[in-house]
Amino acid sequence: MKVSEFAETNRLKVTRDECGDAIIAGKQGQLYPYTESEMGVMFMPQTKADSYGRWCPKVWGNFKRAAALIGMVLTQDGDSEGCLSFDPLHKEQVKLAVKIARIRVRKTVSPERRTALAATLAAARSQRVENLVSKPCVEGQLSV
Repeated sequence: MKVSEFAETNRLKVTRDECGDAIIAGKQGQLYPYTESEMGVMFMPQTKADSYGRWCPKVWGNFKRAAALIGMVLTQDGDSEGCLSFDPLHKEQVKLAVKIARIRVRKTVSPERRTALAATLAAARSQRVENLVSKPCVEGQLSV
């Protein structure tokens, strides 16, 4: 499965890394194509001050145990970082991979909510226009 197809089905954003490869970046890792039928998730938490990452072996250990329970395969294991491979069609594995890398999933809006938001926006715009029209413009001042 291609990264773009995976991202589209799971409402994620595809970016490019330094090498130009397509990845799905998160706050503490990334998703990337591992083989033709598998995806990989990298857990590498970083801080703003230290680009090499922060020390969190307890968090990594918890993620490893949770991943082993649902069938993800450990491919690289460091003290407080590592990589796992997973099946992109297995919903539980995808959910955990997104959680491991802390990737923001795009939200969807229902059609009812979309029409309600559009009506609210139209009412606010018409109110603003009425306020601008009703205020007389004094010479030398701008009406905003």
